Amino acid sequence: MAYSARPDAPRAALWALLLWLACSMAMLWLFRGDLPTLGFRDPDDAMRLAQVRDWIGGQAFWDVSQHRVNPPVGGPMHWSRIVDMAVAALILLLTPMIGATGAEMVACATVPLLLLGGLTAALFVAARRVAGGGIALLAVALLLTAPSILVQFTPLRIDHHGWQIMLAPLALCGAIDMRPLRGGIVTGLALALWLQISSEALPYAALFAAAFALRHWQARDQAPRFIGFALTLGGGALLLLALFRGPQALLARQCDALSFVYLWPLVALALTVALAVQLVGTTTARSRLLIAAIGGGAAISTFLVTGGPCLSGDPFAALGPVAYRLWYLQVMEGRPIWEQGLSMQGVILLPPLLGLGASLMAARQAHGEARMRWLTILLLLAGATAVSLLVMRALSVAHVFALPGIAWLLLRLFREAQASHLALVRVLGSVALVLLTPVGLCAAWVAIAAKPEPAKAASANCRAASVLAPLKALPASTLFAPLDLGPDILVQTRHSVIGTAHHRNAAGITAVIEGFVDTPDQARIVIGQTSARYVVTCDGLTEYRLYGQENGQGLAAQLARGKAPGWLEPVPVKAPLRVWRIRPE
Repeated sequence: MAYSARPDAPRAALWALLLWLACSMAMLWLFRGDLPTLGFRDPDDAMRLAQVRDWIGGQAFWDVSQHRVNPPVGGPMHWSRIVDMAVAALILLLTPMIGATGAEMVACATVPLLLLGGLTAALFVAARRVAGGGIALLAVALLLTAPSILVQFTPLRIDHHGWQIMLAPLALCGAIDMRPLRGGIVTGLALALWLQISSEALPYAALFAAAFALRHWQARDQAPRFIGFALTLGGGALLLLALFRGPQALLARQCDALSFVYLWPLVALALTVALAVQLVGTTTARSRLLIAAIGGGAAISTFLVTGGPCLSGDPFAALGPVAYRLWYLQVMEGRPIWEQGLSMQGVILLPPLLGLGASLMAARQAHGEARMRWLTILLLLAGATAVSLLVMRALSVAHVFALPGIAWLLLRLFREAQASHLALVRVLGSVALVLLTPVGLCAAWVAIAAKPEPAKAASANCRAASVLAPLKALPASTLFAPLDLGPDILVQTRHSVIGTAHHRNAAGITAVIEGFVDTPDQARIVIGQTSARYVVTCDGLTEYRLYGQENGQGLAAQLARGKAPGWLEPVPVKAPLRVWRIRPE
């Protein structure tokens, strides 16, 4: 049965479009209060807008450093212009019509929703190919009600995470495409683009390569998928890196982004697969296994040569022990599942586990190529789940891959409930299925696992534009401020900052943390070695409180108690913001 011939596909696609529009309108309404002031929920989104502004203002395309961070040295960044381009394009298009301020607001609100539209379309196509239009539509409905996924697509969420999640089901579309060569090319392009955006795509590239190599070995007609994938991934990664980073990036070694380290293994995979196909052909299973082994072996061998310190080194180790412990280890979205709380552990695991079971059941009931497509989803979901166990923020990709199987299971159970002769079974059985949706599973688990906590007094949002507004009255200067305040200070004011929570600026991060944690006398030396002219803090900021807890006699703790050292002169501002002018030596 060909999925493209199903008569319900156009109607299901139209309903999917309407669901996306309804979800987008609902989120715009829910976040309407944050839009006029650019009230970003995450500092990375503010930093992204600062990067876009600098680019529009004349910063070179290949220069993504933040020159208002840790001046005069600047704060190096590893972010991709691919993510900047969508935001910048809308700002440039709309500025002549509604002004720069309005254009920024519309762009920051719209781009995440457009990415959500792309995610919706990719998931719909993938689910329809494996199970038909009805299940595809249900999968879309589950997607658009899943907080674990939607959190990365809310208005103002302009950082790169939405791009990564959107490209995952696009790669999945290629994995289950009925035309193997086209599918391999689509997946190769999706992963080449994903790698350019973030090196977090590396495990998924290996995962798709393994899945395609397995199918290539088992069936001759699947060889074009693996070959097309390998050639497209290697060639696409090479071209995109040269285009978006510059030719010099082809020989630069960076462990935290696509670079010489990871690029040339992919190129080696492409070249050796192409050569092996010509030499041994694809007629027998043994020859196809040999092709996959040669390509994989070449990639691994090349990585052992290019990897250098990236083979075992930690790109965050350069932060130093204090900064590593007080900043990096506190970023829970990058930590493994065993360091998360019980509630989050269930949120990470339950939807993928249900998706794995459902996909296995669907595979057992399918036949022929339909079974292979379900088994492909099962393999990819298992790999994505393993990645999410190591890095919490990867849970969204695993949850997306789980949706086709969960939709299949829900539809099957609904039909069984409706077939009952008992009205009570039909009603209660159908309603109970809500607990098997991702949002139902996660909500039920959190309700059971969450520990009651004493009520806390409400604290001001230190990153809000209204809180940071007094800084505009100061002459343009460099501020010594907590890391989490840095990006919003860049967006809301003319000032520069010493550090933000972006690891390549190890010197700035270390200076900020040591300056607040050290005793006032030692802090004066640390801060004096920077270009800072003011010290800025904010009551209630979690990061700032952590510094005070680390050293009760440190600068942060002293300032929190109202005991400023003599080398700091208070500047009258409205609480919760606190500002001191640094007196010269």
